[in-house]
Amino acid sequence: MRAYILLILAAISMAFATGYVALFLRGPYQATEQDIVTISQLKTEFQKNVEPEGIVNFNSLYSSSGQVQLLNPFYALPEPGVRDAKISYFTNQNCFQQFGKLLNFRNFEKVWIWEEFRCNRRNSLPLGFFTSPPFIHPTGMSYAMLAFLSTKGEYQDKQWVMNHLPFFHSTELRKVKKEVGELRGIFSILEKLNEMELSHLSKGDGTILTNDYLLARLNYFGKDDVLEYRVYLRSQLDQFLKDSPFVLTNFRKGDSCFYRDGSICWDYNVKHVFKLANSSTIILFFGLILIVTIVVHLLIEKLKQQKHEDERRRFALRVLTHEFRTPVASMLLLIERLNKKMSELDEDSQEAFLRMSSEVYRLQRLVEMSKHYLKAEQRGGVIQFSSAEIASVNEFIEELISPYVDLYPNMVKFNPLAQDTSWRGDVYWISIVVKNLVENALSHGKPPVEIELFHENSKLLVKVLDHGECTFEELGDMTKEFVKGTASSGSGLGLNIVRSIIEEMGGKLNFQAKPNTVFILEIPEIKGAI
Repeated sequence: MRAYILLILAAISMAFATGYVALFLRGPYQATEQDIVTISQLKTEFQKNVEPEGIVNFNSLYSSSGQVQLLNPFYALPEPGVRDAKISYFTNQNCFQQFGKLLNFRNFEKVWIWEEFRCNRRNSLPLGFFTSPPFIHPTGMSYAMLAFLSTKGEYQDKQWVMNHLPFFHSTELRKVKKEVGELRGIFSILEKLNEMELSHLSKGDGTILTNDYLLARLNYFGKDDVLEYRVYLRSQLDQFLKDSPFVLTNFRKGDSCFYRDGSICWDYNVKHVFKLANSSTIILFFGLILIVTIVVHLLIEKLKQQKHEDERRRFALRVLTHEFRTPVASMLLLIERLNKKMSELDEDSQEAFLRMSSEVYRLQRLVEMSKHYLKAEQRGGVIQFSSAEIASVNEFIEELISPYVDLYPNMVKFNPLAQDTSWRGDVYWISIVVKNLVENALSHGKPPVEIELFHENSKLLVKVLDHGECTFEELGDMTKEFVKGTASSGSGLGLNIVRSIIEEMGGKLNFQAKPNTVFILEIPEIKGAI
């Protein structure tokens, strides 16, 4: 099933990639001289025909270099000396702690005054404290914001906040709005700008595009320091460009851009892109989409058919397992009764009886294997394990394999742990996986079969080796449902059950095909139910 999913994803990816190439077969995606002329004409027409919402002179409120810092997000970052200090400088907690880190900053006197005020060592702040530079505390917060967040004096009063808005950092205005309501004038624009847009504004970029506005700077001959912008609503811009072949986006490094105009990208809209493509290109594009759609549909139908087939097999297996259990149990009882009279039979009859017994026991193993497989399937592949104390690992494994040692004398060899130990695990499921591997080696491998135990990194390792040659090279191939070797007469479920159980347990099944067939179970210790 994984192969089908990968094929579907590959087909979809190829369709989009081919379609993208097909649409731009005409040449490189870059503006021609005619495109640049058209863009310039659009800009001129926009300024002539669309009235701005207003003209904003940011110098009127941010005239000094110190105030301009209140527009730049860079100055809202904490100074290196206080970046790691977990102190809230708007409360009266942790007073004068790590204060030595602030001693080297400029205008330390203002820092000292604020520290005294927040720690209740002075009752009021000097006149002009907020309106004179520096406006930003070393933490990156404006002094106005620190006062607003404190619970002292008049600083939470809406009128005080409105009068001191020019002294809040622009990145703080959105939070202030949440507390006091709508802001006025310039500040209603600034609070809607993100950090990148504020950075462009503080640098005096010619055009700034936001979700709400288009800011177009006014240039005055010989006055490069005037920060004045026409402010248009974004909806006005979108309406104007509706019938043009272009859309505007912000330029981002690494992204394709048809024509870069400062921090703005002019790109063709989708409608115009299709106009550029000739008819054969469009036919090729939609033809590819159609082909991929058909392929994906066929693959999905195949997946559904495969799923239905798997469900049909499982249903058949459930029915057969249920119907076989009673006659198998009856035959086992008959064999036990006949076994008591074994000595009365002649040699030919005894040999036939032994062959019959072997086939009945093989049939019993198939029924049990199918039952374990269906039990795991009914639980959605999630097995609830329990934890029990195993006093001796060596004795536990030796007892598990003792029937095989008795049944196949001199064909099964057990190498216990050099130093026996106790263990906690699910006795039932560990028994199933170990027995399945041993039976698999005895049925399909060549003797002698060696079972060896190791203890490594808090895991119990059970190694089962036989001297036969396996026809499979990959564990994934041989552990699929209903997959078995050409010479096998089994159900093809044994190794699938082993792998499913051990992986649900958090362990691992390792496999080696040459020179001998080797399976190694990595069984983790279970401290409690999982």
